[in-house]
Amino acid sequence: MSQLRKKMQKLQRREGPSIGFGAAVREQPRAMVLIALATGSAEAKAALEAGADAVAIRAEAGSAVAFLESLANAKHTVGVLSEALDEQGAAALAAAGCDFVISSLEKTESVAVDTERMGHILIASEGMEDNTLRAIAPLGLDGLYVERGPGGTMVANQLGLVRLATFTSTPLLVTVPAKASVAELRVLRDSGVGGVIASENASAKELTALIKALIAVPAPKKSQRDGGEMAIVPSAAAGHADHEEEDDEEDTGSP
Repeated sequence: MSQLRKKMQKLQRREGPSIGFGAAVREQPRAMVLIALATGSAEAKAALEAGADAVAIRAEAGSAVAFLESLANAKHTVGVLSEALDEQGAAALAAAGCDFVISSLEKTESVAVDTERMGHILIASEGMEDNTLRAIAPLGLDGLYVERGPGGTMVANQLGLVRLATFTSTPLLVTVPAKASVAELRVLRDSGVGGVIASENASAKELTALIKALIAVPAPKKSQRDGGEMAIVPSAAAGHADHEEEDDEEDTGSP
């Protein structure tokens, strides 16, 4: 499982404050992961230092390898945004330490998609047909990349996001402006968005502001109808929950 997917799963659990004597005070978690878009290693390093959960470098698979090698660090979650991807390019990215790759449906070879080797995110649009969206669900993708236009989110746009998330059972990764408000981020979280993507080469100041806004987003409200949470959390986001639990048990030494 990719590190990006693990981070999304952890935030979706949104654990409450500790209870009991001597309980440690936990910082309010971010509502969604924050991914920064970068065009090179220098911008990527700056974004990670500013607090981004992950960075996606916009480059063709072949040229992205050098960037990845310069960012090699176990603590860094770095991916690549490349519209086209073939098997050779995917293998090279994985070997260079790429955690996830974002590519288009039409220009990605099927053999290049191997979520056991590297996380995969497909570029999606609200105009995709229902049958196509349903067929995506079994692929076990890390998410769908959705590039939004300028302006606020109308109810029609929100329903489009909900449709993508529910039909594919896959969390969305959606672009947001640097000055996105807490209210806008709450709407996205409640629509099935697991991560927001800052504008390309966003400054450290802009990323810091986004992080503060993500922390300020309130936890999902309880539904009056069935007592469940209102936020839509696609089932695919917990598709590897068993593996995650196994990792936790190994870390704590549980039998």
